[in-house]
Amino acid sequence: MPHQRRPLARPSATWLCAMALLSICSLPLPTSAGELLPKRLPVREYLHELRQQLTEKTAPQRRQWRNGDSLRLPIPAAPDNAGGLVPRQPVQPRANLAQHPTTASWPDASASIFERYWWQILLGGSLIILQGLLISALIFALRSRRVTLDALHDERNQLEARVLQRTQELMQANAKLEQLATTDPLTGIGNRRRMTEQINRELDRGRRFGHPLSLLMADIDHFKNVNDQYGHEAGDRVIIAVARALAEGVRNIDMASRFGGEEFVLLMPETSIEVATSAAERLRQEIAALEVKGDKGESIHFTISIGVAMAPPENTLDTPSTLVSRADKALYQAKEAGRNRVMCNG
Repeated sequence: MPHQRRPLARPSATWLCAMALLSICSLPLPTSAGELLPKRLPVREYLHELRQQLTEKTAPQRRQWRNGDSLRLPIPAAPDNAGGLVPRQPVQPRANLAQHPTTASWPDASASIFERYWWQILLGGSLIILQGLLISALIFALRSRRVTLDALHDERNQLEARVLQRTQELMQANAKLEQLATTDPLTGIGNRRRMTEQINRELDRGRRFGHPLSLLMADIDHFKNVNDQYGHEAGDRVIIAVARALAEGVRNIDMASRFGGEEFVLLMPETSIEVATSAAERLRQEIAALEVKGDKGESIHFTISIGVAMAPPENTLDTPSTLVSRADKALYQAKEAGRNRVMCNG
């Protein structure tokens, strides 16, 4: 199965989670949550008040305040010898003072961390749960997508295999049809259509390379008497015997075909008329020695007449019909001369 690159997952879930986090964080805090947060103490006002009080005191009073514990909050009352100095309203104590009176109170003290920061904890937990849900949904979607892609790949491979099988079957059927269209069904050798196409190809090749082309046309002598005396089945056996002798008695580059009825054509490329006439004489003698059994077991002997013609390479006017016509004329001359013989038409 061909490897297919899987598409990358889109970061839509991550962007959605980030946008939700920013939206929630930008919301204003509720009033109840704001009240629980620690408040800032007015340190600047407190220091300013101390500075004003120190400027109003005398030198002994300042030394007494510096050496004593008067700088701690809450501000103590003025001593008797303060010269009528009245302390101002004490400011709110700082949260990190080491010592403070027993009457002081802490307005931002809480019972526990959860009660103090419950809104932040709730918000963070909600965001964590939301992100977990989004990640789980993304993983589930990716798994479903992977299963779907695997199913599509399997279906595509099965479809390709079926298409390949149908293509091979179609090619085999076409080859079989071509063979049936160019093969004689009785003898199994080529028919007239195939021989005509082959003559065209060999004529072009002979002119290109300067080679002669010879053609033999053979006909069974007195074949009608064979059918009348021994029957059509015996006649078919005679035709098959002649076709086999012609196909097996020539070279691999030669071609034999049944041209029609009891007529046969033998094509011999790169062969002069002298060599073709010699081969035709040899084939005539071999076929004359054949014996075919009739329906009742009787022996059937028969002969053939052959006409030979040649297409020289310098003749550019030759066509399959003209070459066959010259070979047919030579065959007619052999018939007129008494049959069972070879005649040539150079």
